[in-house]
Amino acid sequence: MKIGMILDKPFPVDDRVEKEALSLIEAGFEVHLLCFTFGDLPKRENYKGIQVHRVFMPQALYKKLSALILVLPFYKQFWKKHIRRFIEKNNLEVLHVHDLPLCGVALDLKEKYKIPLVADMHENYPILIEEAAYANTFLGRLLISRAQWRQNEIKWLNRVDRIIVVAEGMKERLQKILAPNRFFTLTPNSPHIANLLKEQEPSPRVENSNNRFIVFYFGGIDSIRGLETLIDAAAMLKDRIPELLVRIVGAGSLLEKLQQQTVISGVQQQVVFEGWQPVKYLASFIQPADVCVIPHIKSPQTDNSSPNKLFIYMMFQKAVISTNCHSIQQIIEENDCGLIYPSGNAPALAEAILQLYGDKNRRKEMGINAAKVVRQKYDWNTTVQPLIQMYRNLET
Repeated sequence: MKIGMILDKPFPVDDRVEKEALSLIEAGFEVHLLCFTFGDLPKRENYKGIQVHRVFMPQALYKKLSALILVLPFYKQFWKKHIRRFIEKNNLEVLHVHDLPLCGVALDLKEKYKIPLVADMHENYPILIEEAAYANTFLGRLLISRAQWRQNEIKWLNRVDRIIVVAEGMKERLQKILAPNRFFTLTPNSPHIANLLKEQEPSPRVENSNNRFIVFYFGGIDSIRGLETLIDAAAMLKDRIPELLVRIVGAGSLLEKLQQQTVISGVQQQVVFEGWQPVKYLASFIQPADVCVIPHIKSPQTDNSSPNKLFIYMMFQKAVISTNCHSIQQIIEENDCGLIYPSGNAPALAEAILQLYGDKNRRKEMGINAAKVVRQKYDWNTTVQPLIQMYRNLET
């Protein structure tokens, strides 16, 4: 079967898309991927066996256009033209659309070419739009209809053939609003353990911090990550844990504000921003950590998310402290691999860190539990099997 994946982003790098495509190729499917380039990558490329087809998009525009696809006819027509060519030139037998914005365009072509359409829902997209900074500007509120995105999620997902979700909570949410005959496949954002470990290299950036108690975070640095709470907690702990070091790896729109917060709070010596780092250096940053954190702000989006950082922390045998986002809380509590605190509650986060600081044996026990369950249940080779089976069922 020839599968045509559609991604309204540049590729590489998108870890989930790459893992899905490579697993499907390994299972015997042929995978083509239509995506953007800013002009720095070839229009056609065989990337690890994935047949990548790229169309040019100005970098300054692409982040905003997905949200505006409902009000910009030219963007819808742009994609319809390129997807039509993509189907015809490669004799595609199924379309696999990553996330909601292009589902409407793909549905028109599904009918025209009589091929199945798979909707891969990485996010609770209507909520993601509502929380996005550009959607909350004056112009964004004027142009982007939140109600229309919620309506289209229902309308479009009721017409696709299969729906892929990243968390059980996302499936439960959609089951409440969609027709009862929808076919769901659960594929969490879990790590491919063997591949991830194989690519690790020592980082030249990691300084010797053997005498510090390290609280570690990696990922995006923006308004939904809750990192302000982490810095507030560090300020509360700097006298109670003299050797405290909060190490933050990542990049994003809130970085400058957070750096200013550390100055105002007087924790420049306790909080270090390492910037964006390649995945190959993750082990160098995670292994020295004593605990790892997921301070995400609780919302309908984060309640039903599947952040890969959770499974990566667990893989490296670390106790995890997280906010009470439903899908994350469920995994941590079911497997006794960390502590939960209420979203946005800096004193509660500080107390959780202090609790594990004072109990090395408990940290170790939680880390052992975490590593065991992620290898048994959340390794990519295990979690991808329902996706592969779904495609085998479509073949028959």
